[in-house]
Amino acid sequence: MSAENLANPQVAPLFAGLDSEFEVSVIFYLRPQFQWIPSAWKQWDLKSGMSLSDFVSQCINTGRPWFKLGIDAWRKVLPSATLHVRLLIQELLTGGHPARDFFHLVGLSPDRYDIGMEPTNPSLDCSILHVLSKNPHLFSGIHDNRLMKALRLAVPKKFQSTNIQMLSPEEEAGIEERFRDENLSLLKTYCSAMDVDHIYHTYFRPREAKVTYSSMGEIDLIYRCLGIVLESIARDTTKLTAQSHSRTNLTSAEKSPRKGQA
Repeated sequence: MSAENLANPQVAPLFAGLDSEFEVSVIFYLRPQFQWIPSAWKQWDLKSGMSLSDFVSQCINTGRPWFKLGIDAWRKVLPSATLHVRLLIQELLTGGHPARDFFHLVGLSPDRYDIGMEPTNPSLDCSILHVLSKNPHLFSGIHDNRLMKALRLAVPKKFQSTNIQMLSPEEEAGIEERFRDENLSLLKTYCSAMDVDHIYHTYFRPREAKVTYSSMGEIDLIYRCLGIVLESIARDTTKLTAQSHSRTNLTSAEKSPRKGQA
């Protein structure tokens, strides 16, 4: 069984007693808050028109995401289960990939399976996300993904990543302070075999960046988005023209008489 909502502390009691009947492993994959918060905003609250800065403030005030709360709930309900806490950081995962890491933890050889390395849930350029957040009427609700899926088909792959740091240094400093005790506790409890100080310093401390999404002006973001849209249209037009020429050449070839025929 695998689902993001299983991490909800309220779900754990539904499985009470399972570890007394079966050999159970509970594996948590945690994305550092610097990654989780912008991703959650993109997935949900962007569609309601909330700005990323407001969403960051909300997360800091409520302590969301509630990683430790969920882990503690499962550990209490299933005390005999084997519990793993893994960080979604490439260099800390077996094989550098969560799927390969998961197979390793459950004792299966990942080489028996075709595990793709391409991201299955890519993001979109920060300027596209910004424009979408200004137009919540384009979505029927926070779980409406139709437009996002259409954009992923239309936008070149190079724009389907968070290719600029989304959070400002001030926002990252606030996040680090809010989740410091929790993150250090989780690292020391479940990642004691690793260099905890190095991991924390590298992935949980504010990062340096000359330009961030939060520091870009409104007009710059709109022009950046417009440029991506125009490039996407030009690419599609070129592709359609090439396909049209191919069909024309094929039709001409089919109509041309074969050698020796009148």
